[in-house]
Amino acid sequence: MTNVTNKAIPTLSAPSKSLGGVVRQIVNQLGVAVASKLVPIATIFLYSRMMGVADYGVLNIFQSYLWIFALVLSLNLHVAIGRYIYLPEAAFESFLGTTLLSVGAVFVVGSIAIMAFAEVTSVTLGLPQLLLPLMLVTVAGQIVESLMTQIAIHDQRGELLLRIVAGKAVVSLSLSLALLLVWGGDKFFAVLLADAFASLILSVVVLVLLRSRIEWTLRPDHLTYMARYALPLVPYMLGLTLLSQFDRVIIDRFYGKEATGLYSLSYNVGVLLLMVVTAVLNAFNPSFFTALNKGDHDRINRDARLIFALALVPTVGIVLFGQQLSSFVLPARYVEGFTLIPIVALGGLCSVVFQIWVRVLAYFHKTATISAITISCAALNIGLNLWLLPLFGWKVAAWTTVVAYFAMTVFCLGVVNVCRLLPPVMPWREALWILSVLVLVLVNMQQPLHDVLRVGVFFVVVWLVRRDLLSLMHREVR
Repeated sequence: MTNVTNKAIPTLSAPSKSLGGVVRQIVNQLGVAVASKLVPIATIFLYSRMMGVADYGVLNIFQSYLWIFALVLSLNLHVAIGRYIYLPEAAFESFLGTTLLSVGAVFVVGSIAIMAFAEVTSVTLGLPQLLLPLMLVTVAGQIVESLMTQIAIHDQRGELLLRIVAGKAVVSLSLSLALLLVWGGDKFFAVLLADAFASLILSVVVLVLLRSRIEWTLRPDHLTYMARYALPLVPYMLGLTLLSQFDRVIIDRFYGKEATGLYSLSYNVGVLLLMVVTAVLNAFNPSFFTALNKGDHDRINRDARLIFALALVPTVGIVLFGQQLSSFVLPARYVEGFTLIPIVALGGLCSVVFQIWVRVLAYFHKTATISAITISCAALNIGLNLWLLPLFGWKVAAWTTVVAYFAMTVFCLGVVNVCRLLPPVMPWREALWILSVLVLVLVNMQQPLHDVLRVGVFFVVVWLVRRDLLSLMHREVR
């Protein structure tokens, strides 16, 4: 295969290859990550102050179900754009039209079914029936945003994506705050109504922007490609959702919505570092495909070290300072869960290694293997939670997530090496760092480190990975 050129697929603009270009793309993608998580971040720092713990728990349960419904109501077909767009022979306009028509048909049929059995669905989810229409609108917005994100990453138009996602976030946040100030009923409903309205606006804006690039057709060959690539990934996406969200559902069943609220807040703080990783991975995805197309394995390994280093630094920062900073900026009624923040951050670091190398499996269309790995580890996580939560309490859910993410990483690297998709990948250095962070978490849980020592440890870590961090100065996007 050869790399896709701008002549093969019309783009929103010509990408920049300079150092400033790669840094700008990372900054833009980091902005997109922050903007897309603005509502979850607001739930941490704003909404947690404006609603009770039980309302906060309902809000997070609702958000836990969103991506599950996004999978069901799209069959995950839209993610095929992110792979197809890099093919040299891609007929993008007709593929985009086929994607929109097929996903739209699935969404309409699924929505009708959900509303026809609204009462049963509401009882099963443990959510008020009135929230179901809001969920459908919000899910539609997530699907459209995912579609636009894949296209903008290929086109290296991070600034456009940032404006779109940030616009949605600002509308959602502003309307949420306004409604929370005057809302007399359940506070969570005000937030979800605002987010649904913002999702509707985003969907309209994206479809208008893409209208000149859509060829409204339904080509069988595109449907076949879509099905072969995307359908095997449904268990993968479901597994990731279960890993990151379903522990809250189990906690709600065992311990109620207040425990769910406590756990959710701490989890949301601990997982903030993944925004950095998402930004870097998105910025380097074009160069990743280019390197694999050319067989440039050295570049892949260098980029992997860089991405891990960029994830390690904020992880160590959260482990060392997250609990203390949260005590300053978050309501005291959530303090019981703050001890989980370093543990969640450790799990996030384990998942980073998986995210780096799972792209190799996606490149070689081993999507069924990806799904098998993820759903197995999600099942492991659920099984551990069902076994251990009644014995040790709801806080153990953070540790079961660490185990599941570590298992995913091990299985992924095992497949890459056993199938010889690349020269042997042996990230011993990353494994040692993960072990070191684990020790740091355990030590800090037993006896919190002195402030001066925490600062010293942080700067030592930065110094040890300085070469990887500085390698960014010598990189280009493509």
